[in-house]
Amino acid sequence: MISQGDKARNDYLLAQRLELGDGCPEDITRAVSLYRRAAMRGLADAQHALGFMYATGHGVPRDEQMSVHWFTAAAEQGHCASQHNLGVMYSEGRGVQRDEELALRWFYKAAIGGSQEAMEWLERCNAGYAAGS
Repeated sequence: MISQGDKARNDYLLAQRLELGDGCPEDITRAVSLYRRAAMRGLADAQHALGFMYATGHGVPRDEQMSVHWFTAAAEQGHCASQHNLGVMYSEGRGVQRDEELALRWFYKAAIGGSQEAMEWLERCNAGYAAGS
């Protein structure tokens, strides 16, 4: 018997191939469907992929609120890239009300998780704070 986690991972991997046309014809519509199915099963990588698609309008209508929804689902599971992306969304007020404190929290979590981009953002923020002191 295949576990729900294995089903989600298989859907995610197939969706990646379909999105990129990797060894098969590109089919973004089917890729979105498979990402969504895997995301609904709780797979953070698929939740992140959907968040990114909604943020950019790739394969779906651009919807920053939906993007934040999926990034949050993945970030709460410790998905580093989603944590960084949530920091961006809160910092810029994209899909959510601008909130520098929440942005800082998400960037910090992403930096702890190893995100170089988040570390650089925090360094710029600290440099700006020190310069303004």
